[in-house]
Amino acid sequence: MQKESSIQNRIDTTLKNTKLCFEPIFELVRGFRANTIPWVTCAKWTTGLTLGLFFKIDWYILSYTRFTNLYPYHPLLYKIYALSISTSPFWIWAWMQVKYKKDKLKLLTRAFKNAGLESKIGRLPNLISDFPLDPMTRKLRLTNAGFPVSSFQAQSKFIESELGIFIDEVKESRESRTVDVIYSHYPMATEVSYSPEDAEAPFEFKVGQTRANTIATSLQKTPHLLVAGQTGGGKSTFLRQLIVHLHLQKKGINFLLIDLKGGLEFSMFENRKNFVVVPHVLAAVVNLQNTNSLLDKRMSFLKENGCKDIEAYFKKKDKPANAPDLSRHVIVVDEAAEMFLAGHHAKSKEVQTAREMLSRIARQGRALGIHLIVATQRPDSKSLDPQVKANLTGVICFQMMNDSSSIAVLGNGRATDLPKVAGRAIWKNGIEMLEVQTPFLSSEMAESLLGPPDNQPTKKESTIKLVESANEKLDPLQTE
Repeated sequence: MQKESSIQNRIDTTLKNTKLCFEPIFELVRGFRANTIPWVTCAKWTTGLTLGLFFKIDWYILSYTRFTNLYPYHPLLYKIYALSISTSPFWIWAWMQVKYKKDKLKLLTRAFKNAGLESKIGRLPNLISDFPLDPMTRKLRLTNAGFPVSSFQAQSKFIESELGIFIDEVKESRESRTVDVIYSHYPMATEVSYSPEDAEAPFEFKVGQTRANTIATSLQKTPHLLVAGQTGGGKSTFLRQLIVHLHLQKKGINFLLIDLKGGLEFSMFENRKNFVVVPHVLAAVVNLQNTNSLLDKRMSFLKENGCKDIEAYFKKKDKPANAPDLSRHVIVVDEAAEMFLAGHHAKSKEVQTAREMLSRIARQGRALGIHLIVATQRPDSKSLDPQVKANLTGVICFQMMNDSSSIAVLGNGRATDLPKVAGRAIWKNGIEMLEVQTPFLSSEMAESLLGPPDNQPTKKESTIKLVESANEKLDPLQTE
């Protein structure tokens, strides 16, 4: 009996050691799939070590020791040796991940035991993965060990204290029987109040607050913007504060606000100087045609003056006396799907006209001082023209219902991992992707900052005129 027990212990030890040897390989595979390997750092070390092998630096170092005989002179052994040395940065990273997971598992085991998340048969939630979502946020994936997600949520404060982290959200996947814990080592505000002093430079605006920094950009750096997210996530609030802020920072900006949900979201901007609010597709196409003509005029003027864009023109010392107005224009399209989908709101020719004009604005508007902001719930190819989307350099994405919608906007499922906090979003500018809490500006405060409306026609009169004008100008579009 004792002999059998000894054999079993040896078998268990052998299996454990074998598993330990393979764990770095599994970590490399996971790192490759999740793109968490520090490629730049590892590549630099690999390059340096490879150059060292090429110039025989390793042999020179070894020749000053008593281990010269250990140098692999045989060609086959040298190839194995060189490959091991060159790839060692990746293997070191993998072993560090193995150690990190083992240390993490010890902490989690203690935390779950103290939190009462241990079944009657001694089962505990097991660590599957722990990887970064962005520089400040991580996702911890665990087996549920038979516990409902409500048990994890109920003990989240205790787990936070035990592990020294801040948990944003706890979600479950019943199909895979796993629990995802979105957490960070830094606290994050659940509300960031808007202030006109948030960004003082002309055309600059605040995107949001990360766990550590304030993120701001400008129309010069980010000329066009895509705002996406499901209803109630904060999309309309973000647009409201952005428009108010740009108007307060630079009074000369002209706004064309296309609100195809009946004009409700942008009603506070009606009857104000430098604002045109359009609630119908026909009137929107007419205004876009006017913007199209403005593009032609500005392009011709800049060519005549030998300037590649309006910034270059403003830097010129000798400007012509008959120069046209080159103030910036911002076009905001709220719920772009209503414009890009033929059906109840628009006919196919109107849709095609709108697509072509918005595509041109997105392609050429940056150099000519005309900027495009598109908001949508459904960012697929049917509801948002691919050419327009490709030129929207800045992306602010609020929570999405599923991975496919998030992938359509960000290229990954990051937006589905956002906690259910109003105003929480992912800011993507180039390859950078950060979680931010966007500024909050209430409707009452916005109206207070804007001041009383100007003495212009009433909302009803303005809408009637726009629609009548659109019907006259767009007769050819309705002949289908």
